[in-house]
Amino acid sequence: MKRLNILVALIFFTLAVSAQKITQKEVDDQLKELPFESFKIKLPTFPDRTFNIVEQGAVGYGVFKNTQIINSAIQECSKAGGGTVVVPAGIFVTGPITMASHVNLHLEAGAVILFSGDSEDYPLDFSSSGKASMPSLISGSDLVDVAITGDGVINGNGDKWRPVKKEKRTEKQWKELVKSGGELSDDEKIWFPQKGTQAAIDLKKGMKESKMTREDWEKVRLTLRSYTLNVEETKNMLVEGITLMNSPHITNMLRSIDGLVMHDVKVLNEWWYQNADGLDISRCQNVLLYNCTVNTGDDGICMKSSGKKEGEFRLENIVIKDCKVFHGHGGFVIGSNTDGGMNNIYVKNLSCSMTDIGLRFKSDVTRGGKVTNVYIEDVYMTNLIGEAISFNLDYKDNAAIPVNIDASKFLAPDFDGLHFKNIYCYGAEKAAVLGGVNADLNVKNVTFENMLLQTREGFEAIRSEGISLKNVTVEPERGPAFLLEDVSNFSFENMHASTEKLVQVKGAETSALKIKSSGLTAENIEFADGADPKVLDVK
Repeated sequence: MKRLNILVALIFFTLAVSAQKITQKEVDDQLKELPFESFKIKLPTFPDRTFNIVEQGAVGYGVFKNTQIINSAIQECSKAGGGTVVVPAGIFVTGPITMASHVNLHLEAGAVILFSGDSEDYPLDFSSSGKASMPSLISGSDLVDVAITGDGVINGNGDKWRPVKKEKRTEKQWKELVKSGGELSDDEKIWFPQKGTQAAIDLKKGMKESKMTREDWEKVRLTLRSYTLNVEETKNMLVEGITLMNSPHITNMLRSIDGLVMHDVKVLNEWWYQNADGLDISRCQNVLLYNCTVNTGDDGICMKSSGKKEGEFRLENIVIKDCKVFHGHGGFVIGSNTDGGMNNIYVKNLSCSMTDIGLRFKSDVTRGGKVTNVYIEDVYMTNLIGEAISFNLDYKDNAAIPVNIDASKFLAPDFDGLHFKNIYCYGAEKAAVLGGVNADLNVKNVTFENMLLQTREGFEAIRSEGISLKNVTVEPERGPAFLLEDVSNFSFENMHASTEKLVQVKGAETSALKIKSSGLTAENIEFADGADPKVLDVK
């Protein structure tokens, strides 16, 4: 089966829970022997002071709304100098929760925080520019020493808010969904859980956001959805042990955090959940993601960086180890926002199963920036739908509800200096796609070493520069193992493939191809579409 049954995933996630809590020594050990200069992360610590929400008056029977009680407990804990706010076993319905400094929100085994499905519980947030957003389910900003830990579950109740695309449901499932209520889009290809959503979308299309009043935003609020966990501008944060599920939108959006540890975190969303990114890390510094598991409907583990500052990388020093991704548009992803720059990213021991793409790199000229010193090793991929590795420098969103992009900006993507080692894939549409756009917008200086990719089609590189492959085996079911078009400074060493036409070279702009220690003959290489055989140097 291409799609993992959610009950099987839930059993897997339950078995993955670890009783061992991460220590400072363990964090220090995970940050040793990096391919770039090591860095430090200080785990937050909390006074031995507890605030049990039931003792504060919370009721965990799945009916009573505990919004005020939970938020009051967090504020009281912070004002007392910090400690732990305990959520015991039970189903605690609530509206938005706001975190505070020096507080550990701890969900004991059996605890479920279930977010309300009532619109009146979510007053719109307005930025200084007047733009509105739905409040995140759990949020916080300008914090120091904060944590969300435990073995409990955070349920975003996303079924009340998320659109569903018809193409992602069977005929029977679609009929049942339509019968349940809500409404269809004008083209009847998208189901909205709340009536009036299509009218709100149509109304917003005729508005200019910079001119919209608060009353205007209220009229189109059905076009907005909440993130589940959204914390920003914070020093020293720990997220550990919890399960986040059924997200209305992005599950984790963690921005501008210096010193973030995510350990043994589980994200459990169905594969068809719209825009439900699993773990998004945006313009953060000094981050460790360790032993996390993601099953979701959009990108799995995703790096983002926005807000360009000259001479700075807004996202830097990221270590991701021992993680697993099931389903999702990409297993490990960079982009699409890269305009803030990215530097020093290390991914080790990652498994991806049934994702659309395994390792995904995407951006375009409205949100691109420098991405460099990226090291990815020991990756194991099975039963992928698309490519094992994909670079897309002309990426366009395909959102169910349109997103406004400022096309006036020119921020060219610059992927330069990425390194892949010990990469294995069993089952994918293509081994790799390095998709440059033109001579000035391409993928540069990428190394691939020790790879075995068993796929339906081979390794494709278009307008790429300075690409090196060593000990790379590609075994496609059809077509050439390697298709190169308008590439330059492209080298192979000890390459292998089980196909007669090993390499196909196209394009008059192709130059400086080198093949070493591979035992190739002219019969293994085909030149077409203006490619000159003289550019090839075989040793």
